[in-house]
Amino acid sequence: MIIGLDSASPQFIDRWIDLLPNLRSLRDRGAHGILQSIVPPSSMPAWQCFATGKNPARIGVWGFLSIGRDHKLKTGKTTPDLGCFWDLCSVAGLKVGVFNVPGTYPPYPVHGFMVSGFPTPPGRVWAYPASIMKRLDRAVDGYEIDVPLTKPTEMRGGETAYLAQVERLHNKSVDSAKHLISWYQPDVFFMTLQGLDLVQHDFTRYMDRSGSKYANVVRDWYIRLDEAIGELEKFSKPTILLTLSDHGSIPISTSFHVNEFLRSKGLLTVKPGTVEKSDREIYTSLRKIILKTLPAEAIRTIYRLTPDSIAHRLTVTAQFERMLNGLVESIDWEHTKAFSTGGPEAAVYLNYDNPEVPKDREGRAELVQQLQQLFSSLTHPKTGETIVPVFHLKEELFKGPFEGEAPDVAIELFCKGEKIHIKITFDPGNLWSFSPHLSSEHVREGFWSMTGPGFQRGLRLDARLLDMAPTLLNMLGLNVPEDCDGSTLVSNLTMSEQSPTQRISVFTPTLLNPS
Repeated sequence: MIIGLDSASPQFIDRWIDLLPNLRSLRDRGAHGILQSIVPPSSMPAWQCFATGKNPARIGVWGFLSIGRDHKLKTGKTTPDLGCFWDLCSVAGLKVGVFNVPGTYPPYPVHGFMVSGFPTPPGRVWAYPASIMKRLDRAVDGYEIDVPLTKPTEMRGGETAYLAQVERLHNKSVDSAKHLISWYQPDVFFMTLQGLDLVQHDFTRYMDRSGSKYANVVRDWYIRLDEAIGELEKFSKPTILLTLSDHGSIPISTSFHVNEFLRSKGLLTVKPGTVEKSDREIYTSLRKIILKTLPAEAIRTIYRLTPDSIAHRLTVTAQFERMLNGLVESIDWEHTKAFSTGGPEAAVYLNYDNPEVPKDREGRAELVQQLQQLFSSLTHPKTGETIVPVFHLKEELFKGPFEGEAPDVAIELFCKGEKIHIKITFDPGNLWSFSPHLSSEHVREGFWSMTGPGFQRGLRLDARLLDMAPTLLNMLGLNVPEDCDGSTLVSNLTMSEQSPTQRISVFTPTLLNPS
């Protein structure tokens, strides 16, 4: 059994470990540690890279949505040809269950079942075999994949109403998992729970406000997920249990307009009049009206019954899609040298359509170095403190047939224990915003914990997300594909002479607690 806890962070687990008896028990019975995610540390492609043991350039998946080198939007999806561990298990004759994994729509045939995760359009087939849909709907009084059309501060009922929706989604996910396990008895079962990611993005801001009724929401959701782990382990009694996150989370209070910065430095040019038009966005305004006017139950019903061609336009995904399209339409490509598609790191691409952008390796390296120098010179506009950049270079991270689609450099910005949120929209004359719509951002440092027969007890082992699939395949006696970027950890997990108090690391942690 593999339970993915989207966005669960090692620093919070360590902070509240005495309140998390099931995670504490897993630590005591097996191995645990920091799990270094990929670049970018987003749910998609992180879960796909976990499932394959390959970096994004080997599988060609960069996110739910991304801008290709041809300046067209590309939708990421999970397909059998990626080589996910559940597909390899399925081919080998093992019965597999894949449940609620982000980016698995549309579902496809496996030896077992697959229930799609978000984003899944309403009114479409979201499970294989399709007969699961009616059965699961009956079992949990209407199966739900996501919390539609939500932003807590804009909802009728505010944060309290939003939390109720996340709790509803979580409870149905746990109940659905138990039904699916009972019905199919899979040999390998992989599921994710999304509630913590939803909560951290919006409620981290309250953690230091002792007088707020939301001050303990994030802590309480770690406790809730710990309870779910115990409930699912007790129900299924797995031989091997792996819990992990696709990435971690860290507070933010500041946003940085990265493309506005590139424009101010003469590296990006916009077409006349396009920036002003980008604010006139009818569906975003309509979405706000719906959220404020209608109760959550009515919104769910409308979303479920409305044709996808209409309902999709009111979702956060569609809003991001329009934002990316607006960026593409706004940029004067002939006179632009570099642009960013944003993300947890500012993914910055050199624009090779511009004849002034060098095509040779040395020339590209010189332009990337110029970008590094520009971002290294940033200081916080309120405090004057130095912004700490972390640079992820294309040549160091991305290897594979799709490396031409990789950003030339991805940039994380930190200041005093917080990460700076990246915005890709233009805001003439303003580089900074101090009211970001989120209160936490993804970082590469996630967590993992694993127990099984023959495992060392209490082993601290820091590993990489890409190591998990090869390790699982090795444990199941299956061949590990030669193009895996990860390594198997089995020898570390079962090495009897290793002291359980010693900490092992297969990578160098970066800025888990930057200062």
